[in-house]
Amino acid sequence: MTKKAKMSVLITAAILIGGILLFVLFQKEPEPFLSEKQIIKRINSIFPEAQPKSIQNKIFLDDTHVFVPFISEESGYGMSFWVWKGNKWKAASVNMGGQPQVWNGEEKSLIMWNMNPKDDVSEIGVFMKGDRDFLVSDGIATYQPGIEMMHSIALKGKTYGVERFPDNWRELMKQYVKLQAEDGQNDFPDFNDPIRLVTNFHDKEGEEIIPEHSFNGNSYTTGYNFVDVPFLVTVQEEELEGAY
Repeated sequence: MTKKAKMSVLITAAILIGGILLFVLFQKEPEPFLSEKQIIKRINSIFPEAQPKSIQNKIFLDDTHVFVPFISEESGYGMSFWVWKGNKWKAASVNMGGQPQVWNGEEKSLIMWNMNPKDDVSEIGVFMKGDRDFLVSDGIATYQPGIEMMHSIALKGKTYGVERFPDNWRELMKQYVKLQAEDGQNDFPDFNDPIRLVTNFHDKEGEEIIPEHSFNGNSYTTGYNFVDVPFLVTVQEEELEGAY
């Protein structure tokens, strides 16, 4: 490498290190969250299709993450998810519907939703579910027991909400994933289907329903590298083993 090339590399490295130090040193504490007018303006600038008309609430999940349910110009019930990043409040995702999503924070996991009143949802059932399995490898038979646990959320006439599912679920899922990662090192079974969260819905009469109005609409997201708030898949009663 020539002397000129070495100097160029050193200068580039110094600039990169300086930039990283500036970014770290000048990370500011979160500013007060946006006003309703600012939220609507920002959503319209990145995802005008959502057409928010009124903000229903601003719910802090922690110091740097905020859940904001809204009603659109066409009376749709949507959701947005905000994060303090790069010294700004940014919309990580905007959804025209209110299908339940899960957010995994550092210390807790939360379920968020905003159900359209047209669907007449009275209860959301959240299930932690893992399918049983049986496999034989190298002459060794292994049985994987099934998992099915339910957590019920009563809406009580409110369209939106945030709820923490049981702490032991989070710990069980963490251990399950850990064992999967160790598969092959500890002779643990090879699980093809990971343990997962799914939902179903009932009206005030206790009848199972599909909340079509709440599931309608497109969504905007900045990508999974930014923040992960996946939708929960719906499960039908005939797919469950227990009686709920």
